Amino acid sequence: MNGKKKVILAVFCLLCASCLPVGAASADGSPAQSEPALTAVQSRAGAAEQTTAAGEGEEADKKDKKKPISNGKILTKDEIGAMDIAVPSVLHAGDFHVGGIHCGDSLRKVRSLYGSPTKYARSAHYTTMQYDGKDIAMRVRSRNDTADILKETGEEREGVRIGVESVFLTSGKDAVFGRGLRLKMPAEVLVRQMGIPSNVLRDADANIYYFVYENPARDGAMIFAVANRKIERVALMPPRPPYSRGEALPAQNKWSERDFTLMGFSLNQPFQANKYNMWNNLVKRDSNNFWLYGDYGVEVDRRNMVQKVFLLTNNAYTSRGATLGYHISTVLSLYGRPDRVEVGPEAEKSVDAYYYDSPFQKGVSLVFVVNHASRYVEDVLLISAPIQNLQDPMARYGLQS
Repeated sequence: MNGKKKVILAVFCLLCASCLPVGAASADGSPAQSEPALTAVQSRAGAAEQTTAAGEGEEADKKDKKKPISNGKILTKDEIGAMDIAVPSVLHAGDFHVGGIHCGDSLRKVRSLYGSPTKYARSAHYTTMQYDGKDIAMRVRSRNDTADILKETGEEREGVRIGVESVFLTSGKDAVFGRGLRLKMPAEVLVRQMGIPSNVLRDADANIYYFVYENPARDGAMIFAVANRKIERVALMPPRPPYSRGEALPAQNKWSERDFTLMGFSLNQPFQANKYNMWNNLVKRDSNNFWLYGDYGVEVDRRNMVQKVFLLTNNAYTSRGATLGYHISTVLSLYGRPDRVEVGPEAEKSVDAYYYDSPFQKGVSLVFVVNHASRYVEDVLLISAPIQNLQDPMARYGLQS
């Protein structure tokens, strides 16, 4: 997490300490206590200077205040059309392997690659080989040979596919899988190598994300378990719910309604506080509540409808696997050409905004806020109202004073 994000989170904590109304409940259910009013700080000007004209005093205050960075320009459609955007290459059957093992391979090939297993078990239909060594921890499950008639695909059933059915790799720094990937590689490398996931699932209790990739034939899938921004485990297996949704594989600028959700929330829908996680803090601004969950926040209006969702750390991901800290080129490869781009001025802390407008809900946009100089993502927001001051980090959330 960059320094600016840490500062913003610190400000959130201060807001949480001061903005809960009397009678509001904290995360543990106990009533929140009201805060005493802040004591006014005396001006550095002497008593004589305090008697000067009000207009002169206002001018002095203006000089002392740092001028905010103004918003930049909006790119034209031609300028957006001229952007250089990488198109992910199509995945092939050969990309779907773990340690050189593909679905349908024989156990003889597995033994030739990894030797005799630590454990071996055989049933009527399956054989399982477990490798538990210093260099690798892996389980291979294979479908035993069967009658020829069962291997044939009929009108109402799929034929039995003999050979390796699934591979589960939990450790092994030298094991290569997919497109040159290894365990502990960053999630951004994963999506740059493999492209747009067909699905991204989240284990809310463990805060583990599962990036799912299905092969073009839709008869095999690779599932990457991502925790703390790194690949921790990988599985090769037949596609099945909940990993496979049975929908068309995603592509740049081709949308589903899930693309315009964030952390499971849709905008203009009723809010349920502990639907996925227990909330940590609550901030009130006018008639709206900001529910903070550690890795993300949700703005809810007085009608209890979700108005905004935003990421707070890079341990949270969009439905296509993007998060804070990614380079904008990675985001563009996942989402394609943006609908709008607002470019900030040439200033040290200036930011740009890339907008993807929902075709399913009018006024709803997924926004990636990017550092103007470094080109790395600083904020990800799902919004239903325009951002009034893009260059003010707190204003982007709607928490400006």
